[in-house]
Amino acid sequence: MELALRPPTDRLAALSWTAATARIAASALRCLAACAVGFAGLLALALFLATFERDAGVEPFETSASAYLDFDLAVLRELASRSLRPETSPQAHRDLSAAWSRRPDWQLPDVQEGPVRFTSIRDAWTAVASEKSRFRTAARGAADALPMLLAALAIGFCGAAIAGVLTHVLRLPANLRRAGLGRVAFAAGVYVLVLHPLWPLLDPAVFYDRTRSLGSIFSAVFFVAAFAGTLSGAAARALLAPESPAQHLAALRGRPALTTAARISALGAAEWLLPLVPALAAAALFVCAKADQDPTARASASGLGALVRAAMRELSVAERLSSCALVGGSLLVLSFVGHRFVIEVREALGKSRVEP
Repeated sequence: MELALRPPTDRLAALSWTAATARIAASALRCLAACAVGFAGLLALALFLATFERDAGVEPFETSASAYLDFDLAVLRELASRSLRPETSPQAHRDLSAAWSRRPDWQLPDVQEGPVRFTSIRDAWTAVASEKSRFRTAARGAADALPMLLAALAIGFCGAAIAGVLTHVLRLPANLRRAGLGRVAFAAGVYVLVLHPLWPLLDPAVFYDRTRSLGSIFSAVFFVAAFAGTLSGAAARALLAPESPAQHLAALRGRPALTTAARISALGAAEWLLPLVPALAAAALFVCAKADQDPTARASASGLGALVRAAMRELSVAERLSSCALVGGSLLVLSFVGHRFVIEVREALGKSRVEP
């Protein structure tokens, strides 16, 4: 009799939690599928590049650039030492300068490249699947940068949610003492969520010091999240947003609607994060390339730095283009998966779809 008289709305809370869990699980599966598609596309690109057999020819013997630099330094040292000796005549200076001016400029050696020929699919697959192939380097680098990118996007969502909760609490009716504490909390939130993330970006050594890495995993992820003002912009949008529906819900309930305020702010951050995903993907690739230059992190190096250096150091134009294409392919994989992650987080938070 009690089961028959129980209203059907009693189990709406359990049904809502079940629906939310199913939605989150579906979003996670779609993110994993996006990762698989992205790396499959990178494999297809590497296989396409490996079908071209490139014969770089024989590199002619040329004097290295270091030998030219050593010669120039020796001449400058000799001129400096002669200028300090009073017995040296001006004619000797002119003779040495004239001999130095007749030195030919150093140039890159000309490499005679052979014709481009196609290889079989089997040979191309063997080249791609080898242990030291460029595809393995690019895939390993993208796999190492991907968690960093996703963690940075998650930090952006969390920063917006925290800022939304702070703004919601400060807008609730309060007495004079609580209002003073609210102003202090708002100023602290502005510093922690908006101003402080920008400080690492103002250090030029992070970008120009070739021997410096971004440090531990947390500091590297924080740098990616703050890149291009992403975290600061997401938090500032939530802090300066107009009155949200959570305020009206709090008036009806009589208590703060913290969860609703956080969800609304995170949904607003999704619109801000979506166009900035390529910039964060480039920042993640930059952080991994910087980590490859750190002598203390050789064991955990991703290999993207080696791939970038190979793209700049190869003598053959075709080899340079191949390395650049794989670096660009890794960046596209990161951007694609990052876009999918932002969209799925927005869907998991309950973003309704508008059908045309």
